[in-house]
Amino acid sequence: MGHLFLDIETYSSQSNPHSSLNPYLSESKILVIAYNYYPNFKPPIKEELKSPVFLKEWKSDEKTILTEFYKFLKKIENEDNYVKIIGFNILKFDLPYLFGRMKILNIASDLELYNLLFRPFSIDLFQLSPIISDKNKKHEQLWGINHKESCKFFKLQIKEGNGLECSQFYDDKEFNKIMKYCTEEFNFEQLLDAFYLYVKDNLN
Repeated sequence: MGHLFLDIETYSSQSNPHSSLNPYLSESKILVIAYNYYPNFKPPIKEELKSPVFLKEWKSDEKTILTEFYKFLKKIENEDNYVKIIGFNILKFDLPYLFGRMKILNIASDLELYNLLFRPFSIDLFQLSPIISDKNKKHEQLWGINHKESCKFFKLQIKEGNGLECSQFYDDKEFNKIMKYCTEEFNFEQLLDAFYLYVKDNLN
């Protein structure tokens, strides 16, 4: 039962900003797929952390990086029947967007994409965020907080800027700035561990 940490960055077109959220528009595109796979039963500890793999659209094209990631998922499917896919807001954003782009570009059938992306166990860190949110009382309901606020709560490194800026960096061919943002954002291993320790220490 390994752990696959996942994040994507998408393109927001100036002519249609919704392209960063909706994978089915003509301007829609994935710019970066970032992932890290750890085959162990338990999540990685600090000494086991490694740099993520970054698949970059500008180094080839979108279909190429989606095909490469699809092949990786197929490999994991064959080796690890109980892999967990982990990220922040992956259930609402990353996984559906990947499904949509892979479908549009004919990477695989709907059934196969469903089995690869939605059948595995998933841990969406955004869905855990209400347990640390100070907005629950204000809104009188469970209220999630974003990645930056979650990192601030746990005193983890906070990324600079936001994902929409990556589209402007892409248009300006400032790819190093995209990678700086993606690298700073990819702390999901530490964030998962922080949530676990918080639950262990406070909710028993």
